[in-house]
Amino acid sequence: SVASDEMEMYFIMCLSKPRLSYNDDVLTKDAGECVICLEELLQGDTIARLPCLCIYHKSCIDSWFEVNRSCPEHPAD
Repeated sequence: SVASDEMEMYFIMCLSKPRLSYNDDVLTKDAGECVICLEELLQGDTIARLPCLCIYHKSCIDSWFEVNRSCPEHPAD
């Protein structure tokens, strides 16, 4: 049916959309809160900096990217 064909195309598009890339780094100073886990980003934490310049714990954004393929704060990017 048309509806199932459209649904299949939607899933293919969602699954094939590339996830954002990021640069990982170690924080040299405290940097506020990770909006994914709501814990502080502390000096010495391994972080991921997305192209939009948002930063998260690397482990948090890796888990986020398993289900979502965009920045948690800028989903339209």
